[in-house]
Amino acid sequence: MVHPFVIVVADRDATVGVISSMLLSSALATTLTTVQTQVRVLVEPQFITGVEAPELPEEIRRIEELAISASPVDIESASLIVAFSGVDMNKLTELRERGVAVPAVNLCQFVEHLEETAHHKATSQVQLQEVMTSAALQFGFGGGSSTCSICEAQEMASMDYWVSIADTCSRFARHVQKLQP
Repeated sequence: MVHPFVIVVADRDATVGVISSMLLSSALATTLTTVQTQVRVLVEPQFITGVEAPELPEEIRRIEELAISASPVDIESASLIVAFSGVDMNKLTELRERGVAVPAVNLCQFVEHLEETAHHKATSQVQLQEVMTSAALQFGFGGGSSTCSICEAQEMASMDYWVSIADTCSRFARHVQKLQP
């Protein structure tokens, strides 16, 4: 049985984490993607339902994907930890203490790294997970930082901020599509 590629969003800003997990999940849920993925966010379910979303562009408001809180099983199955406004170091420390040793990256910068690296095609979903994990480790060891221009310019009231995050999610999903078997 092939396990899904579980991506856990551990953003330092809970609102950004919730909205970004919806965007990432939506981007990965295309008919062109044959890789089984699950996006989960490290935010309590009661916060997700009560999040006061800032004003969002129309294209983003129409997204029907829901943010799903990470369960203990999701966390144990995680293949990659991502953030958009910077990794929440407290949450990351908690995950590390629980034995979760998968790479943690700021997706905005990681996508740029993926686009610059050699393009390999995976032969299976398991190999895709290995390729992504390896790329994330190389990115981290290569000096990848926890912030980028999108993170530094975080203005949740700005439509451009949310469009930039949606673009990052789309670029990541497109790269996953290129890698898939």
